[in-house]
Amino acid sequence: MAKAGESSLSRKHVLILGAGFAGLYTALHLDNLLPRDAPVDITLVDQNHFHLFTPLLHEAASGVIHPGLIMTPIRRLLRGSRVRFLRARVDKIELDRQEVQLCCMMLNYDILVIALGSVTNFYGLESIRGRALELKTASDAERLRCHIINRFEAATRERDPQRRRRLLTFTVVGGGCTGVEAVTELREFLLHLQADQYNSIPLEEIRTVLVEMQDRVLPQMGPVLSKAALQRMQEMGIEVLLNTQVRDWTDEGLIFADSRPPLPTDTVIWVAGVRANPVVAALPLEKDKYGRIVVDSYLRVPGRPNVYVLGDAAHARHPQTGKVYPPTAQVAYRQAPVAAANIAADLTGGTPRIFDFTYIGDLVSLGRFSGVADPFGRQLRGFSAWAMWKFYYLLRLVGWQNRLRVALNWIIALLFPAQSSISYECSPECAREMCL
Repeated sequence: MAKAGESSLSRKHVLILGAGFAGLYTALHLDNLLPRDAPVDITLVDQNHFHLFTPLLHEAASGVIHPGLIMTPIRRLLRGSRVRFLRARVDKIELDRQEVQLCCMMLNYDILVIALGSVTNFYGLESIRGRALELKTASDAERLRCHIINRFEAATRERDPQRRRRLLTFTVVGGGCTGVEAVTELREFLLHLQADQYNSIPLEEIRTVLVEMQDRVLPQMGPVLSKAALQRMQEMGIEVLLNTQVRDWTDEGLIFADSRPPLPTDTVIWVAGVRANPVVAALPLEKDKYGRIVVDSYLRVPGRPNVYVLGDAAHARHPQTGKVYPPTAQVAYRQAPVAAANIAADLTGGTPRIFDFTYIGDLVSLGRFSGVADPFGRQLRGFSAWAMWKFYYLLRLVGWQNRLRVALNWIIALLFPAQSSISYECSPECAREMCL
C-alpha cells in the first residue's frame, strides 16, 4: 500500500514465486535488508500454506518423525514482516508484460523471483508416471506409507506364491542421494512391520530392490564412499541392480532395457531425477536439458535483469570452476541471501554480489547409525557420517520448536520401535487381490 501523498506508481513490487528454501529465505532476507520505509511491496506465492523441509521426507514416510514436524506454516514464518503471502497456483508467467497468471488472479511485478522448484523426471515413460510412487511432498510420504501397509495386508490373504512375491517386492528406482536414503529407510521400515505386525509373512519373502542405471550408487560421491554405501545396503538385505535401465512397467513387472528378466513388483518408488516445473520449462528462455533456466553469476536471466531464478529452476554455474550447481536444498538455501542482496541493490542502489558458493559436499543417511558424507572433500562413513547428517539437518530445520520435537522423535525412535500405524484413512483399493 502506498503512503499518504505518495503515488502508488512509485512503489516497486517484488514478486517471489515458490516458498521452498530459495523463495522463502529470499523473502525473509530481503525484508531484513530493505529499510522499513522503503516504497517496496514483497509478495510470496506458493500453492501450499506451509514450507516443507524435504530432506526429512523419507523419515516421515517410515514413521520415524511425524510429517507435521517438517511442515511449517508460511504465515507464521512471515509474522512481523512486510511480506504478503498468497496461497495460489502459478499457471503462467508473461515476461514481456511483467505479469504472472495465478489460478485465481493476475499479478504484475517490477522484479520477479522464480523459485518454483522441480517435479519428478520420468524421462517420457508414461507407464511409470501413471503408476509409480514419488517422494516429493508430504502427501507422497503418507501415500507411500499407506501403500506399503496395504500390500502387507493383501499378502496375508494371498495364497498364490507369485502374487505374494509381487506384493512383497518393493522397488526404488534411482541410486542418488534421495534413492539411497529412501531405500535404506524403507528396508528398516519393512523389517519393523514384519516383526511388529506381520510375522506370519516369512522374512525372506520381503524383497527390497534398488535400481540404478549407472555402474555405482551415489555417483556424485567418490568411489570409496559409493562402495561403502553399496556394502551397507547389501548387508541390510537390499538387492542392488547396477547398470540397469528401466524401460517399462507392465503386468509382467518392471521391464529393463537389457536382457535382464522382468522384476515382478507391485511397488515402484521413482526417484531417478528431477526436471524443472512445467511453468518454468514453458518460458521462452535459454534452458538446459532438464528445463532449468540458464542464469548469470548474479542469478539473473541474461537480457532480463529484473528476473531472478533460484533453486531447482536455475541452471547456475560456479564462477571459477564452471561446474553446474546441483539441484539440492543446500544450494537453494545459499542462493537466497545473494539474490536478496542483489534485489536490494536493484531497488536502493549498490553493488550486486556474485554467487560463488563452494558446494560443501553431500550427507547421506543409510539407516540406523550409518551414513556416508564428504564435507569439504573429507570422506566419512558409519556413525560419524550419520551423526553429522542428523546434526546438520536439525540445525537447518525452521524454528526451534520443530528442532526440539524432531530431536525428541529421533531419540524415541532409537529407544522404541517406529510407529507403524497409518495416520489417516487410506482410500480403498479393490483390484485383484487388493480387496481393501
